[in-house]
Amino acid sequence: MRMDAVFPPVMQRSDSDLPVGHLLPLGYQREPEGPVKEYTQPLAPTEFWEQHARDPYVPLVYRQAIAKAPAVTNWQSDEYIREKYGDLDVLVEKKHEDRLARPKRMPLSEFLDNYQDEDWYVVSLLPDPMRAEMQVPRSLLCGTFKKNILESNLWLSAGGTKSLLHYDADHNLHCLISGRKDFIMIDSKYDDLLDMADKKQFSGSSFSHLDMDSIDLLTNPHVSEVPWTWATLQPGDCIFIPAGYFHQVRSYGRSVAATIMWSPLNYFDDTDCATTDIAKYAALSDVTVQWTYKKGDKFIDMGYMNVEMMRDALLNVTKFKNSTKLTKEMFTYYYESAVVDEDEDKEVEEEDLKMIDRMFGILDKDETGYITRQGLESLDIEVLKDIARLMDESHGPVTENDEDKTHDEL
Repeated sequence: MRMDAVFPPVMQRSDSDLPVGHLLPLGYQREPEGPVKEYTQPLAPTEFWEQHARDPYVPLVYRQAIAKAPAVTNWQSDEYIREKYGDLDVLVEKKHEDRLARPKRMPLSEFLDNYQDEDWYVVSLLPDPMRAEMQVPRSLLCGTFKKNILESNLWLSAGGTKSLLHYDADHNLHCLISGRKDFIMIDSKYDDLLDMADKKQFSGSSFSHLDMDSIDLLTNPHVSEVPWTWATLQPGDCIFIPAGYFHQVRSYGRSVAATIMWSPLNYFDDTDCATTDIAKYAALSDVTVQWTYKKGDKFIDMGYMNVEMMRDALLNVTKFKNSTKLTKEMFTYYYESAVVDEDEDKEVEEEDLKMIDRMFGILDKDETGYITRQGLESLDIEVLKDIARLMDESHGPVTENDEDKTHDEL
């Protein structure tokens, strides 16, 4: 995994009867369509929406979009990170991605002391104090984008990491701070040709069973029919990976990256864009992020739902029922549509009713049997997050090596 690795790969014609690219890494089976579309500066939010972030989605690369971020200078040094942020916890996984493996939780200092010798890399919520050194490109600084930022993730490794071919449920702006990363990008419409795993309930993300280092074209001949584009990121660059878009990533050298993830919605409200100075530098700490981590938090909450969409859905139920209050019966209606209906063959069971009781009990803390529309509108986001955690378990250990409280990272 040298820094000067050739990418995109050079096609190797077969001297045998075997298909071109058989048992070679993904990318050797056919020539790429070309590079991902590039921009020398980030688009304005409305342009970004109209040209890339509305269906059908189109990936893009922003060159030097976060060049002014202090992280691009400061995070080149492990010593700096250890001294300033070493007491913060992160989730750690194996370099060669295994979707069945469970992440470990440890202080960042422990990771930095060992990662050059261990098969480890960090993929975790970017701890709150580190957000102050990360820049938000102007494309996300107003409108629906800014209001729906879900989480920001930290990626850190000694290099030589590779992902499975996969897609995520949310839009993702992946920004490189140190090292080099190569991306293979494939449109979601080719999922039938890529040996995809069954999507987990509530997940919205999935991955391919294909071996990224050795594509067996005798077993999976259709891979040669799948068009792809490519991108190489250098420090300061960002790539927009749309929700549902397949991507495979390889990193070279010591690698540090930060991602910003937000919900894919079918509308864009730009009412605040005219009064927002998107040309002004904005740190990630200057914008609202729903799921965050700070020192002392019991959970490192990754991959959860947009709780503001939950709030809107509950308010819409009261509107549909022509009521000024949300009752337990109305909440049950929401639960059935949001949870039970995800599985077409599933019906409301006893454990669902118990879960509804627990969730509604969180909303109805005064035990009045309802919560008013006004109460829902002003409800602390942390209350909604408590409900979201009941819908889905924590995506990492609650405490270090707490094996009973972990589950697969989605």
